[in-house]
Amino acid sequence: MKIALVYPPCYEKDLKGYPLGLAYLSAYLKQAHEVDIYDYNGQGLNASVRHFIKSVSQTRPDVVGISFNSFNRGGAYDIIKRVKKVSPKTYVVLGGVHASTMYAQLFHYFYRYIDFIVQSEGEVTLFQLCQALESNESYQSISGLVYKDGEKGFVANSVSGRIENLDATPLPDYSYAADEIKRTGIAYLITSRGCPVNCTFCSTSSFWGQRVRACSPGRIGQEVDYVKSLGARRIFFHDDTFNLGIERTLKVARVLKKLNIEYAIGCRVKPVSEDMIRELVDSGCRHISWGVETLSDTMLKKIHKGISKEDVKKAFDLCVPYADKMTTGAFCCVGLPGETDKTVQETVDYFNQHIRSTNGPAASMLYILPGTKVYYELVAQGQFKESVWIKSKAVYYTPQYRILTLNKWRKAVNKSSVRIPSQASYFWNHLDDAKRRKESSLRRRVNKLWKSTKRNINLLHRRY
Repeated sequence: MKIALVYPPCYEKDLKGYPLGLAYLSAYLKQAHEVDIYDYNGQGLNASVRHFIKSVSQTRPDVVGISFNSFNRGGAYDIIKRVKKVSPKTYVVLGGVHASTMYAQLFHYFYRYIDFIVQSEGEVTLFQLCQALESNESYQSISGLVYKDGEKGFVANSVSGRIENLDATPLPDYSYAADEIKRTGIAYLITSRGCPVNCTFCSTSSFWGQRVRACSPGRIGQEVDYVKSLGARRIFFHDDTFNLGIERTLKVARVLKKLNIEYAIGCRVKPVSEDMIRELVDSGCRHISWGVETLSDTMLKKIHKGISKEDVKKAFDLCVPYADKMTTGAFCCVGLPGETDKTVQETVDYFNQHIRSTNGPAASMLYILPGTKVYYELVAQGQFKESVWIKSKAVYYTPQYRILTLNKWRKAVNKSSVRIPSQASYFWNHLDDAKRRKESSLRRRVNKLWKSTKRNINLLHRRY
């Protein structure tokens, strides 16, 4: 079969990186099918949609697979409504976190435009669906598949199976990202799926499952070799938790050391040890963003983070001796249900008194995203109307706080922590340098002003 995989554009341009899901889907499908990839991440919305629909009208693929999330769903909707107009016999399949969670709403509003929706990870489900369509066999028992039933109904098969051995999957197909990797020198990889912790604000556990499945160190080495062959000099690992067990982390670090590559990671503040940090730095780790969210005891308990303030302090303290080689930061979040001036101040005070960091925290406002416990609680309480996902193309913050309050909290957290000097260059500066070389100084100033203006407009509308 001829398959077109597309990652739709969203309203924000100049986004970092490329979507990883397309690479895994393409590699799996290419075992038996012809695949074209269309990545519009960070590109203009209207021009991208026109380009894709024109391609569909010319190539007439048997299947169009649309991978989208809550942020780029506007572009996805535009594509969904146009595919069958130019290629009526093409099957339209939706996937991604938003589609997986909101499949009932999507079938309600786009019933005549779509054929299938894939829940959870898509490689096996989409492959089996394509095989069934090609051979005209039944697809009604495929794990995680949602399909039409009757005039307006649908059936959602349970997610009965996930890929247990990630090493057994083909190496991801990064052909669509090759030019970007070569231009920026940065590649993005992921080494595991699932998360053992079910934080209230995160959808990772609901989408990938709470049982973690991880690539072996040897497989990780293969993927690093692959992206190095494409021109990568640095790697950002997209894992929510790179340090899944100290022993595994040490083994991965030893593999990466042999490959002579610089990289950045995101980690939980436990498990952690002095040996782990030392070997990560020695193997080329140049930045760690620790998942903190909040340093209020009350809020840590509310969000089921499973860590303590002392755990956070220990993780940062272990990194201090390596500030000449590696930078450190923290992922934080404000606006969680129950947040107050007091809880934010507790976070700020603890950062200022106990946390030594090269780059300090990076706080964001909580997004209300499908698949999270926070989202379902707000919907059940009548504080959030799910119809906004269709009627609006924005992503909203929590409704119980004024946007000015959220922004004040965010800025307060961002300014906190004890900043320690570092001789190491911040990992993301390399990406910014590559971008600056392509832009004139005037263009950079105009882009900076426009980005600031858009942010202020979006803040007024309570959206991202």
